[in-house]
Amino acid sequence: MKTTLKLLLTLLLLGILTGCQNGSTTQDPVADSPILQPEETLDAETPTPIPAVVVKPSGWYMRTVTTASLPDGTIIVHKSAGVFGQLDESTEGKDRHDIESYGKAVLQAVFVNDKIDSEKTYFSDYRAYEENGKEVWTFQVKNQQTTDLSNAAIHFAVKGPYIVYKNTKETRPRYIEKASKDESKKRALTLVDVDNQRTYSYDELKTANLNMDGEHTRTFRWILGDVDNADMEPLQKITYSKSLRSFSAKSTVNDFSPVIENDSKFGMPPE
Repeated sequence: MKTTLKLLLTLLLLGILTGCQNGSTTQDPVADSPILQPEETLDAETPTPIPAVVVKPSGWYMRTVTTASLPDGTIIVHKSAGVFGQLDESTEGKDRHDIESYGKAVLQAVFVNDKIDSEKTYFSDYRAYEENGKEVWTFQVKNQQTTDLSNAAIHFAVKGPYIVYKNTKETRPRYIEKASKDESKKRALTLVDVDNQRTYSYDELKTANLNMDGEHTRTFRWILGDVDNADMEPLQKITYSKSLRSFSAKSTVNDFSPVIENDSKFGMPPE
């Protein structure tokens, strides 16, 4: 009996010791979890970050500012037209952004583009948008009424460039603009005085000795890129059939009578 009791006590003691040893082992649940990187998450509902969308420009434009100065101190500034540039929906020929000029003015700068119509002039001339490449814009300074500017000194400046973007939030206006801090395109311009066969860099225009040379119409070109001999060629003489009105290179004295000038404002690419 004593032997049996002793055996039972021994077995009970061994069971208690075994249980203590098993209970002394703890398991850290985190140790078996995957290591989380900073950019990862266990939440499957968290949306993936969306990268910022880069909006590409649809084109650009600059504006010709023309100033005529007479010896008596009279100064006339034209800055409501003379717009030139490039748009992704424009062409080398006529498109809806090339606005035909109308009426006479004391002073205005208008474009002549033989790829559109050599017998018409335009307030604006947009070309196909290209990141690189040469472009030539021919324009004329015209003095047609009120004040005789045939002996005036003339000065050119360029306002801009303005970068043009499609308006994706509203239906109108079709484009929005942003003044560019990068003036490299403007600094790359060359002015060609077609009538006198001379060229001026943009920086040289500040001190260029330009004038109307006794004329009421003078022809120039803006060149974006390298200038070659073809850029110096004069405009071809414009002739009209008898069914059209007569054309003269100079305005007559009768044109310079006092009138009210229609100073239309022209800015961004038209709708």
